[in-house]
Parts: sequence; structure tokens; C-alpha cells
Amino acid sequence: MRGNHLLYEYAEARRIPHKKTGKYIVATNEKEITKLEKIFNLGCKNKVELKRVSKDEIKENEPELSVAAGIFSPNSGVIDVPSLINSLEADVTNNKGIISLNTSCKSARINKEIFIISCNSSEKFDFESKVLINASGLESFNTSNNFDFLKKKFIKKIYFAKGHYFKYSGRNPFKKLIYPISNDESLGIHVGMDLEGYLRFGPDIEYIEKIDYTFDSSLKNKFLESIKTYWPDIIPEKLNEDYCGVRPKIQNKDEQFKDFSISTSNFHGIKNFINLQGIDSPGLTSSLAIGEYVCSLIE
Repeated sequence: MRGNHLLYEYAEARRIPHKKTGKYIVATNEKEITKLEKIFNLGCKNKVELKRVSKDEIKENEPELSVAAGIFSPNSGVIDVPSLINSLEADVTNNKGIISLNTSCKSARINKEIFIISCNSSEKFDFESKVLINASGLESFNTSNNFDFLKKKFIKKIYFAKGHYFKYSGRNPFKKLIYPISNDESLGIHVGMDLEGYLRFGPDIEYIEKIDYTFDSSLKNKFLESIKTYWPDIIPEKLNEDYCGVRPKIQNKDEQFKDFSISTSNFHGIKNFINLQGIDSPGLTSSLAIGEYVCSLIE
């Protein structure tokens, strides 16, 4: 919630292209309404602004959607991510920070409460810091294992979840983002769009052993079956492969969902070391709030 607020505020201040589109979370059949109600109740508990909407209300606003019921989230939106990243990068350098690209952290140790970090880039180098924050995403497990002061029992195993996106070359009939509920019959493929309104569908989820960005074009039929549960008029020939990504999870395929892991000295006993792992979706929306929170944790 805090991230949603901060991101709109930041985008306005830095003139980053964005749009508050709103989002429908939908049940595609009567069986899913109970699950939809649980989502609504959990959202209200977390003070999310939500509204129940009937299938007739949705049909009035999104005529091509075929659903049983829905929830409307008015504060959902889209943002130009490369522009956001460029702005954050400028914030670092403008505040006398240094960004070292193509660099890997090979080890870290502590000497008199100072972290000594060894890195590989075009050449090897060391630097010292009073604070160490590990936010290395997909590599957070490997990076954490390079810290000689951190016991293995405090390191979360990272599992790789691959997700594909298909783009749609036809007319976009939707005004809002559409998030169907996933179940045994449906992948829960989201309807997203960019700032120009071009449609994108995804992601699915496939647990993989190692990071791999090869696109599996054979998934098109599965995507179509899932999309047709709420948009029966999709034209199959206009759905084409776009890209895929890999997200870090701290739960395996058959394990119960686990939220972000942000561990401090209260967990691992290392003063001024903060370890972030499993920053899965909605990590981007939460990013500024995570940064704000991590700053508050520095002792």
C-alpha cells in the first residue's frame, strides 16, 4: 500500500510516464466467487480501496469480458519501468553514490564492525562499509553464501519461477487491467497493457532449475485456453510471443506462499547487515517502500 502511494508520488515529481488505469480482479465462473470474496476480505483488512462489482456492472464497462463477478481496484496502474530505473539511477549518482556495472560480489567479511567486500569487475577490488545490504535478486542465495560471517541456516533458498508474456497485435477492447483468479482450469493469465494501450498477457509460472530466458512458444495454446475463460472473442492469430522473465521465490512449487524476506540482526545477529530475498511480485510497486523500510532498519 505504501509503495503504491510512493510510486505515484515519485512518478509525478519526476515526470515519469504513468497512468492510473484501475484493475478488475474477476471470477470467471460461480465456483471462483468464494475465492474472490476471500481476496476482497483480505484486501479490506489491509486497508486497500476495493469495491465489489457484479457481472452486469463489469459488462457495462468492459463489454467483451465474460465473468461471474469481480472486485474493482481503482488505484492500480502502469508505469514506464525503464524511465523509473533511470530516475532512480540518477538519484544515486546525484547523491554521490557510485554504481558499478558488470560487477559480482565474491566475498565479504567483518573487521571491527566494518564490512570488507571483495568484488570482480574488469578487475578485482575491495571496499569497506559500515552497512551492507544484499538485494541481489535472483543471485541473493549465491551472494549470501559468499559472506563468511553469515551462518547457512539464515540463508533462504531461492527457487526460480519463469513467466512468459504474449503480446496481442489486435485492437485492445479493455479500459482496465484484468486479473482473473488462477485455479485448476485457468492459469490466471493477467491482461496488462503499456502506456500506449497495447495488450500483453501473462505471466504464467513454471519452476525451473536454473535461470533460462528461452521462450517456449508451445505455450500459446495454454494461454489461449486460459484467456478464453474471460475473453471468448480473442483472435488466436493475433496472439504472439513477447518475452519471458524469471522471478525469485523462497517457496518451492508445492510449498505454501511466503512473502518477502527482509532479515536483520534480530534474525541473523549481524549488526547493520540487511538481507533481502524473494522480492517477488509486487516488488516493483513496493520498491520505494522497501527502500524506506530498509533505511529505517539501519542501526
